[in-house]
Amino acid sequence: MQQTQEKLNQLNQVLLKYGRVAVAFSGGVDSSLLLKSALDTLGAGNVLVLFGSSILLKPEEISLAQNWLTTNGYPKGVEMQVVDLQPLAWKEFVTNSEERCYQCKLRIYKRFKEIMEKKDFSVLLDGTNTDDLKSKRPGLRAIHELGVKTPLVEAGLDKSDVRECSRLLELSSWELPSASCLATRIPHGLPVTEERVAKISLWEGGLSRFGFDGCRVRLDKERTSVVYVQLAEADLPKIANPDIRVAILRFFYNNNIKKVYLDLEGR
Repeated sequence: MQQTQEKLNQLNQVLLKYGRVAVAFSGGVDSSLLLKSALDTLGAGNVLVLFGSSILLKPEEISLAQNWLTTNGYPKGVEMQVVDLQPLAWKEFVTNSEERCYQCKLRIYKRFKEIMEKKDFSVLLDGTNTDDLKSKRPGLRAIHELGVKTPLVEAGLDKSDVRECSRLLELSSWELPSASCLATRIPHGLPVTEERVAKISLWEGGLSRFGFDGCRVRLDKERTSVVYVQLAEADLPKIANPDIRVAILRFFYNNNIKKVYLDLEGR
């Protein structure tokens, strides 16, 4: 616990040098810890919360983010602005090239910066942690280009640190599975459409009802009747239950899917 508190202290010291900040907030584990620390360190009047709502998020994710302040003990005094985003109107996003994440993050954060500057906030914060730097994330290039700050990285916090700090602070988000926008389930080169996004949301919602929270259902680039399922590693043993396996297959068959592949590595 002492080591976790020291990590939190490091994060708070990083935040103190920024003064008035806007937080790019998703409701996930990383941005929740960042927001909590910013509010407690800088004060509610010095923090603007910016949440980008779009079709790429599941309804429950949107609700979780919009209710986060109340759920975590901030019923008033904190300004949250919900920014309505329309990514399916962005040609560079819909074409779904390997630059999709970069183009999307660039658009969103440019919009966030426009909003915050009108409200006299000069620093935008993002919840990237040190583990994120180890994987291919095109969105990081947009963050660097726009001068967005990443306090979790500056404080040396990785994914496990973020969860431990969140648990210590008793945040409602500390056990949430990692999340990403629904477009990440669509192979590059296959256009992002409303129909495809809606199907992915439906399928993942169905798996959640079977007890597989944090799952991913990915499309096949060539075959519309094939999907690839990723479950949380801890949930993999459940799939050995024949009743559950048959029920899942029946669910997909009823949704015009003929072949379901399971990623044995999990996520």
